[in-house]
Amino acid sequence: MRRKNILLSLLIILACLTVFAFSMLNIFLCTMGRPILQEKLTVILKRKAEIGALSCFTFKGIVIKDLVIWNVTNEHPLYHFKELKIKPSIKALIFEKELRFRSELSPTKNFKAKIDAIGVYNFRASDLSLKFRLMNVPYMEDLGTLYGTVRLYKKLGLAKDELPTDLLDITVTSPKVLLAVKSSMVNNLGKTEIRGKIIAPFIRTARYHFTGISSNVALVGDKLYFYHLTAELYKGAFQMDSYIDLDNPIPPFSINANITDMDVREFSTRSSLVKKEVSGTCNANIKLKGAIGATNALYGKSWVEIKNANLWESTLFKGISAALFIPNLKKVVFTDAFGALQIKNSRFYTDNFKLVSKEMELAIKGSLGFDDTADATIKIRMKKELIQESAWLAKISSILLESAGWFIGNIKVTGTTKDPVFTVTPVGIGNILDKVKKTIDKAIDVLR
Repeated sequence: MRRKNILLSLLIILACLTVFAFSMLNIFLCTMGRPILQEKLTVILKRKAEIGALSCFTFKGIVIKDLVIWNVTNEHPLYHFKELKIKPSIKALIFEKELRFRSELSPTKNFKAKIDAIGVYNFRASDLSLKFRLMNVPYMEDLGTLYGTVRLYKKLGLAKDELPTDLLDITVTSPKVLLAVKSSMVNNLGKTEIRGKIIAPFIRTARYHFTGISSNVALVGDKLYFYHLTAELYKGAFQMDSYIDLDNPIPPFSINANITDMDVREFSTRSSLVKKEVSGTCNANIKLKGAIGATNALYGKSWVEIKNANLWESTLFKGISAALFIPNLKKVVFTDAFGALQIKNSRFYTDNFKLVSKEMELAIKGSLGFDDTADATIKIRMKKELIQESAWLAKISSILLESAGWFIGNIKVTGTTKDPVFTVTPVGIGNILDKVKKTIDKAIDVLR
């Protein structure tokens, strides 16, 4: 009985010592551990990092609360993470001088993605390696869950006059993207810059398919630059220079892109942006600026040209056929389209976008909203043969025809592209009356 009491007493004492040890460790973490970890994070991230509190070192790990990462100039906080859970390996920390850990980063109001990671930090070599999983990445939801690796390490074999350099390698993989980044951290006039190159065999979303991507990349402060980016886009060539200011929860950006010889049929069959099969070769330039996720802030200019095309498969074009009562108009194939576009106030604007076929021409002036609403006037020129198929146009064709045998009229388009409303106006009433008057005057002169 006495032995049992002694054993029980020893267990109670051991439990108390364990609790005391963990309590002392927690006190250490909250007092000494927090500034040490803040300093390490600041060195690794090359920017100021603050920790609100370290809580409860238990078998479940360390919980860092209110992790704040400042912008590169230390003017204001850039990211505020509510909670970072780290589960370190004590054995590796003591015997291998390495911090082996599992971590989980909770999303915040300005960083909606969730991150899980397994990593190793070697204190002797200042070498950080980790594997991560990214979920719900803002503005990249189409790519799904992303898996990848990060390695931050010192460059070896430096030349005599070469300054110490940190190297940063990143890979990202998923069924929809395969990407690798190799870069180096350099000191430019006291400021840390990351410069490198991106290689991506493919990036595929429901809307766009890019292959053979190559780009130079630079992170200067909190400003991210992609320049000399090239890729294959639906059998054509894509080139782009762009800039994103990450020092903002809603990052401003600018893009200057060119598309050369893109296969429109390939685009229409693979992209969710175009539902009907069309064909042709597209060349385009677009200059666009705004803020990511804020469509009302977009402003841009573009020139688009489509050649050797089949562009009739559209509710809008078929509606014109119905409005003019010309059944065979549905069979007309537009072979060329070209014009300038402007993007502002959440709408596309054009003063003169043309579609051309052998039988007719359309000149579009007006706008199309991001909400699919249309407000445009389409000026039509068509051959006499098409007019004679329309019962009501044929009756006034002699008045409406140009000397070259083309009919001129306007169609006002309102509503939406899915449910458009058409209003037909042949020429202008003043022009019609003027032609009628001239015809009557000629008849009177003959009678005299």
